[in-house]
Amino acid sequence: MDDCLTIVIISDSTGETAINYMKSVTSQFPDLETRVIRKPDIKTKEEIDEIMDDLDDDSVIVMTVANKDLALHLRDRAKKADITVLDILSYGINKFEQLTGKKAIREAGLTRTLSRGYFKMIDAIEFAIKYDDGKDPRGFLESDIVLVGVSRTSKTPTTMILATKNFKVANLPLVPESKLPQELFEVDPDRVIGLVIDPDKLSNIRAERTKTMGIVGESKYFDKERIREELAYAKEVFKDLDCKVIDVTENTIEQTATEIVQYYFEKFPEEREEKS
Repeated sequence: MDDCLTIVIISDSTGETAINYMKSVTSQFPDLETRVIRKPDIKTKEEIDEIMDDLDDDSVIVMTVANKDLALHLRDRAKKADITVLDILSYGINKFEQLTGKKAIREAGLTRTLSRGYFKMIDAIEFAIKYDDGKDPRGFLESDIVLVGVSRTSKTPTTMILATKNFKVANLPLVPESKLPQELFEVDPDRVIGLVIDPDKLSNIRAERTKTMGIVGESKYFDKERIREELAYAKEVFKDLDCKVIDVTENTIEQTATEIVQYYFEKFPEEREEKS
């Protein structure tokens, strides 16, 4: 065998699983030189034959082929050529079939689907951080959902939960003394959600918040009359926006997020598959 080991990744999907697997294995051999050849999206036996015809017999095949017929054909060709095969996907599938008594669906590309979903979630989380707390009103026009409400109505934590469900969410705190950004009125009203809460509960939440911040004594921030003024202002804003309003007084953050998602898919049913 040459000093450099040729590793051939053959997959009916991206081959990313096999690549990561081999990185883990070869990292244990720091003096080993390797050359990796990647053959993704293999769909036919003819494609396998073309690959096998070009391989040296001292290569190593690492395969992740979910299709049973293709996997059998590849293993058969490798056996005839006396080429070592690491069939990491079939090994795991077979063991799980034995363990559970269930049959695997053996469908190619499922890992790719999971990866896309993961990266969409990461994008949504980064979006939420970028446009949290009204930092940049331009984000409203790029959002799936815009949450608006007075301070301490759980806008940010609800935003983050929705982001983990692949929704791009921006939020804006409502303050009577602050001018509303024009972009807010350019958003589809069905994408805007107003959050309200019982004034007494909000006063208690804000009072606890000031304690954690080390602020002692009376504060306008949790004054009940001030809070009623803020909530009255918020309701006027919601009326102007003609948006959905959710009372979060008795809700957990998860319940609020679930209610928003249900409402969203009622308004945008065509986006259900994209977000799933």
